[in-house]
This record gives sequence, C-alpha cells and structure tokens, in this order.
Amino acid sequence: MKRKLMLFFCVLSCVLMVSGCSLVRGNKNFDKTNLEKQTDSFLTNWFAADFEGTISTYKDQMNDTTLAQYKLYAKQKAQYKGLKKKIKTEFTITTDSATVTETILCENGEKVLASLTFDKDGQIQTDDSGNYSFKFDEYKTLGQKMQKAGLNTIMSMSIVFLVLIFISLLISCFKFIGIIGKGKADTAPQTTVSAPAAAAVSEPEDLVDDLELVAVITAAIAAASETESADGLVVRSIIRR
Repeated sequence: MKRKLMLFFCVLSCVLMVSGCSLVRGNKNFDKTNLEKQTDSFLTNWFAADFEGTISTYKDQMNDTTLAQYKLYAKQKAQYKGLKKKIKTEFTITTDSATVTETILCENGEKVLASLTFDKDGQIQTDDSGNYSFKFDEYKTLGQKMQKAGLNTIMSMSIVFLVLIFISLLISCFKFIGIIGKGKADTAPQTTVSAPAAAAVSEPEDLVDDLELVAVITAAIAAASETESADGLVVRSIIRR
C-alpha cells in the first residue's frame, strides 16, 4: 500500500511539473530573445533620457509617486554616467510574468544589475501611476555573497545561543523563587499550642517505714502460725487499703 501511494505521488508530481513547464513554454510572449531585445532597447533609451529636464518641464503635471521615481532615475543616472557594455542576461519566467536581469558595466566602472519585469502579454509591467517596473540592484561577487551568507549564519546562531543562555538563566532563577516563597511562608503568623501539663512526678516512697511494716507483719504471721522463727517467711508485697 505504501509503495502504491509513493508511486502515485511521484506520478502526480511529474504531471504537475510537466504542466507547469508547458504553461510557461506555451506563452509565446515570453520568448527569451524578444524579452532580451526589449530590455536592451529600454536600457539604451533609459541612459539616453534627460530626467532632469523632464522634471523641470513636467514637474507640475506629475504626481508625487512619479516625481519621486524620476528624481531617483536622475540620481542613478548621475551616479552611473552611462552604459558601457552588457555582461550577461538572466531570465526568471513564471506563468503570468517574466523578469529579465542584465548585469551591466557602467561608465563609472561600477557593475550593477538592471531588472525589468514584463506582464503576461509581453509588455513592460507598470504600476497604477504608469511607472515602469524597472530597478537597479547592487552587483555582488560570489565572495561577497558567501561573506553575507556567513555573516547571516553567524548572526542567526548568535541569536539562538543568546536565547538558550537566557532560558538557562531563567531556569536557574527558579530555585531563588522557591527560597523567596519559603521565606514568606516562614514569616507567616503561627498558632502556638500549649503543651500538655507534665505528669506529676511521683514522690519517692519512704522505704524506712516499709521495712518497719514488713517486720511487724512478719512477726504477726509468725505468732499466728505458732512458728518460733520467722526466717522462712518472705513478704513479697504490701497492699495498702
């Protein structure tokens, strides 16, 4: 039964993967050659545009979002100077969008990543204000990426260890909490119970009187039994009445 279920899920996964690939390949608007050409043309026009002049001329007609976008473009163009050459092109294609990312070398000697997104119709994607979904990202070498990944790993592990240390300290404080609770219980008022009165100490018997009494009783018994000597008589106990 388990083998059948595993086989079923494997077949289902393959079908879904093939279906996804067919959906992406079935969109003729996402032809990589065409997308790359449009991106190259867009970058050429972008670096040739006069953003400062556009802002000064149409500033009153722009909304806040568009004005902020043009100011950013003007700042970036002043920084990168111009497009020197394209190094490589990468594609990220889904069922309803495609993103082309080109690594370019600018005239100031800096490498940047220029990304342009297209909609399902193969047109450059825009937002509600009509601004293009275009942006520049910092280019990072493999060493820089590994360095950042290492720093993120160290930071994550440090946070985990700090949390564990905090938990251990919190657990170690439980014994002090118990001591504090015990101290409060000891300071609570206690009801004293009077001890029962000590038993009266029996007074010592007067042994001298007992010896005399024994002699008298022994003589009386000897006289009554007409015995000449009382040597054989032994008084073992005396009961007072």
